[in-house]
Amino acid sequence: MAATGGSMRAVIMERIGKARVLKPTRLPRPQPAAGEVLVKIHAASVNLSDLQLRSGRLVIRKPLPHILGADLAGEIAELGEDVEGWEIGERVCATFEQLGSEIDGGYAEYCALPADKLIRLPDDLDFQSATAAGASFATAFLALVIHGKLKKADTVAIRGAAGSVGASAVQIAAARGAKVIAICQGEFASNLHEIGADIALEDAGGDLVRQVKVATDENGASLVLHCSDKLDLQQSLDMLGYGGRLVIASALSKPDAKLNAMDLYLRNLSVLGSYGSVKPKDFESLLSSLARGKYRALVDEVMPLSQARKAHQKLEKSPGFGKILLVPDSVLEAAKKSENWIPID
Repeated sequence: MAATGGSMRAVIMERIGKARVLKPTRLPRPQPAAGEVLVKIHAASVNLSDLQLRSGRLVIRKPLPHILGADLAGEIAELGEDVEGWEIGERVCATFEQLGSEIDGGYAEYCALPADKLIRLPDDLDFQSATAAGASFATAFLALVIHGKLKKADTVAIRGAAGSVGASAVQIAAARGAKVIAICQGEFASNLHEIGADIALEDAGGDLVRQVKVATDENGASLVLHCSDKLDLQQSLDMLGYGGRLVIASALSKPDAKLNAMDLYLRNLSVLGSYGSVKPKDFESLLSSLARGKYRALVDEVMPLSQARKAHQKLEKSPGFGKILLVPDSVLEAAKKSENWIPID
């Protein structure tokens, strides 16, 4: 990793494993190549994909050590050669398929990114809100709108609705006029109603499919979004009515899922995967809606970057309602100091 001069704090993973493989360290500051910019990071978030990459369930497509982080928000610190249309100091964010998997991600003070992957932040949107919403809303939009072909007439059952992607999906589906059945484990029913769910069901017991059928006047859901890695896929399929679509928006903990092929055939059902990046124009529209208050950024906790290991452990043990954000320690330290404060390393 080349350097422009100086160093940065980062959290690296030197090998695949449990949360203990995450290690705070100091690295040379990356140098933007041609067509890239260097972003000074103000916030990143902890995503399920980070845990899956760290544990080996998803593949890191670069040599270790590696910096995780599928999204980030910050300001441009340096421009590489041949970069046009951007200026130093502009507020930006980024989330795309390769970030944190094929290239180093947001668990650092700086990140070198392709300029064409950056999105300008609306003036009224702060770094933490952009990061809390960014990857989650992008994933939910891709699953519901692009792959699931969400329509106003749909009745949508969202499994894992209290997670960051699920809660974003609740808001997107509600804003587009669909009837929303939010399904989650735990005590978040009132939270889900507040962000647009028409019905909130607890994912417990053996009668969940029956509850969905009752809530849909025996018709079943026309679209089920399965955005939890631990739930039964056949159960999600059973919630669908004739001609329904099941969209899978998370890598399953048991990838070899058993489905009833005759059921798929006789009820004309569709099973769709959803993985990739949203188009820049769609991401810009999501951020604009967030800035206008159409959507809410949900934050569970803000933690220093140096505590990334603890953040992973928290998400694995007891996910809260909203995102866990990681903010570089230097940003948190500077926020507590006067404007003329000079850091000493």
